[in-house]
Amino acid sequence: METPEKPTRTFSKRLVAVCVALAWCALFYAIYSAQASVAVAGFTFIAGLGGTYMGVGHMDLRQLLTALRPTADDGPGYGPAMPEPPGDKP
Repeated sequence: METPEKPTRTFSKRLVAVCVALAWCALFYAIYSAQASVAVAGFTFIAGLGGTYMGVGHMDLRQLLTALRPTADDGPGYGPAMPEPPGDKP
């Protein structure tokens, strides 16, 4: 079984980078103009963007690992044979 090509997610990387950069600019402006409530919201927004991006990446990795897991439908000869469990044989 071949591993599928890994998606580069270039568009989403750039989109997150641009949004985080703009959020940092807005955050610095809010701190400069003494708007504390906007600054708190800015920190929350930046953390949310990063967390969402990493969460989606984690789900992609989990899906890939699930797809590569051997199943009973794969038939004989897929991977090493399982040893017989110890016990009484008739």
